Amino acid sequence: MFAVLLALAILVVVVGFFLPRVSVVQRSLVIDQPAENIFRVLQDFRHFPQWSPWFERVPEAGFRLEGPSGGVGSTVVWSDEGGSGDGRLWITSVTPPRRVELRMELGETETAGFFLIEPAASGGERVTWGLRVEAASFDLVGRYMSLLLPGLVGPEYARGLERLASYLERHEGVPPVPAGEASDA
Repeated sequence: MFAVLLALAILVVVVGFFLPRVSVVQRSLVIDQPAENIFRVLQDFRHFPQWSPWFERVPEAGFRLEGPSGGVGSTVVWSDEGGSGDGRLWITSVTPPRRVELRMELGETETAGFFLIEPAASGGERVTWGLRVEAASFDLVGRYMSLLLPGLVGPEYARGLERLASYLERHEGVPPVPAGEASDA
């Protein structure tokens, strides 16, 4: 019995080293709005509670904004003691009106993310929300977890894009800055 368990453990380790270190998850949706309107909402975290799947899923989490309201350095910080834990999401780069680069810390894990806005062949703009996770060289748990990422993160991103499209449609593409906030735009 010990030999079988040892062989199984060795197999798990060996297979783990052949799993990819980098995992990318992305979801896309065509939104019938100009790129400028979509970009304006994505790069301004004051709009984030209106369309983010996380605000919908965990409304009791302590979300707060830090830094500038939009663009590079804009940050969302949260505390969710009973769920996903503490974390923060911040904008590292913007390329108007096509791309927003993000970093996210969730506990000890840091990931890279992005929003990409590009013309869709059918009209409108294809908005892609992506996440890139890189496991350390000897992080076998991280490599195995990357197999689960598409199933864990993919539906959240798809839901977020649907909520983003809805939010833009409700406001005819130019949502006002949420109550209590002054506009920088």
